[in-house]
Amino acid sequence: MQPFSESDRHIAVWIVGPYPLPDGLLQPILWGLEEEGIPAEIQPSVAGTVTEMAKLAADGSPLNVGIAVSGTDRTVALHHRDLAASEPLFVLGPAELAPALLRRLGANAARLVKGNALAVDDEPVATAKPAAPAEAAPPTAAAGPAEVSPDLVNEIAALVVARLLSERDWRPISSSYGYAP
Repeated sequence: MQPFSESDRHIAVWIVGPYPLPDGLLQPILWGLEEEGIPAEIQPSVAGTVTEMAKLAADGSPLNVGIAVSGTDRTVALHHRDLAASEPLFVLGPAELAPALLRRLGANAARLVKGNALAVDDEPVATAKPAAPAEAAPPTAAAGPAEVSPDLVNEIAALVVARLLSERDWRPISSSYGYAP
């Protein structure tokens, strides 16, 4: 059962969390959505983990994309209706809540709605506090590549979208903004 009624279904990416949502977390997400031209709507919070809340928001939003903010553990999750409930697209933990990362999360939510490539940035995003110098660790076979190319990320995103389209009867919805998402 969905916690939202049909009359609550405004054409927007739904953002759920505690009331009031922390402005320091909410505002950058809204900026990212606005930059991409996708509206957002704040919905009342439902009980559950940030992943569960994000999935419920995605299932309730007519745009099929939801964001949840957890005030207790300071995490933010981005989910899509067609993803498994336990597998959100992005989860930002307490150390990743810099305004630039939250803004990118909002932009990526909008890009997901429009079917555009997700925004990635190989450069580290400035955080509020300077990072402590890390000691160089010896390379191990288990350590992955130091950087991921944007082409690889776009290729992976294209494969995910293709799989969604083929296996789950997923299709972009029509838009009143004059373009197809």
